[in-house]
Amino acid sequence: MPKAQQPKIGEQKGFDAAYGDTFRIKREKKLGSIIPNEIVLYELIQFLNQHFSKGRHCRVIDLGSGSKPYEIVYRPYFASSTGVDVPSSEHDISVDVLAAADLLPFSDGSYDCVICTEVLEHCPDPNAALSEMHRVLKPGGHAFVTTPFLVPLHEMPYDFYRYTPSSLKRMAEAAGFTITSIRPKGEYSAVALGFILLPMTKVWQQLSKLLKVRLYHPWNPLVFATILLPQLIYVAAWKHIRQRESGRMAKLYKKSTYATLGYVTTLEKPSLVSDPLRVPLS
Repeated sequence: MPKAQQPKIGEQKGFDAAYGDTFRIKREKKLGSIIPNEIVLYELIQFLNQHFSKGRHCRVIDLGSGSKPYEIVYRPYFASSTGVDVPSSEHDISVDVLAAADLLPFSDGSYDCVICTEVLEHCPDPNAALSEMHRVLKPGGHAFVTTPFLVPLHEMPYDFYRYTPSSLKRMAEAAGFTITSIRPKGEYSAVALGFILLPMTKVWQQLSKLLKVRLYHPWNPLVFATILLPQLIYVAAWKHIRQRESGRMAKLYKKSTYATLGYVTTLEKPSLVSDPLRVPLS
């Protein structure tokens, strides 16, 4: 069995940076969207730790991978990975296969895991995309899917949908999946902060272009104070609540998730033979 390759200290890929076994979003790459990206990163690590072991002989599809920003995170858990994206992607493409999510050129049941982050909103037929994920997964395989909700339009004209938990549940079950969890990416204050920071970000970017000076950078004290620091505070508070999931603050958080930046959904393709000893996830 091949030995899993561990991320090196300071290794960077896309907008993720590895510091040994610790990962963090590169602030200069995603300065205006630290909150949703840190949440997805945290949830992905929890998903991998729950369902996979490092060094196992498993295969993963990174669907809509672009520059493969999460490769350094999932690489130790799998013997091989396949990055898939469309030729029209606006991202810095570094993929293995060019294909649409609703027509994957892989055999049935050939992968153990599908990772699909912020892709379904760009699929004209998301139901077909989910059906393809289900088809290429082995029985008992898992999928990690993130989708936006209250976020601005992006990558137009290829931004088609926003998803609620009800729609995600209906679509996933129609494709044959069992849902193991649907978690919000933050709550009302994350949405409010995001929309407040958006025009501030645009101002800093325009000033940088006008003055031909790189002002929109985390080392700029004014940018740090107005853009980065509020997000770092939110992420720290979110992780504190997420790790406990009980108590007054957790209950208040759950009540506020009627407004959220999006959802992290984890899915499982049922095994061919049901296991009577299997304990359903809450």
